[in-house]
Amino acid sequence: MPFESKSGKTSYQMRYAAGIYWLLDMSQPGYPYKQPLPLNEMGASIWNMLEKGLALEEISADLAAQYGISQDEVEKDVREFCQHLKRLGIKACR
Repeated sequence: MPFESKSGKTSYQMRYAAGIYWLLDMSQPGYPYKQPLPLNEMGASIWNMLEKGLALEEISADLAAQYGISQDEVEKDVREFCQHLKRLGIKACR
């Protein structure tokens, strides 16, 4: 499921290259060029779950269980990730 920018026209996809996950704007016209957003492992995991339509609470619970850390701590990180995407104009979090 592609996500849209505030304009409703931009789709994003994640790719893995050179040992880094990259979030790419697949519908940009080319100029001005929009740099890909590098993601770490946690960011890539969150992105994958957002694409599947999971809610923030579900993502937090899954990651907390996976990494053995508190759900409250993970939820804070997931919300910060979503806020960062929002500041970049990527509407991915519900």
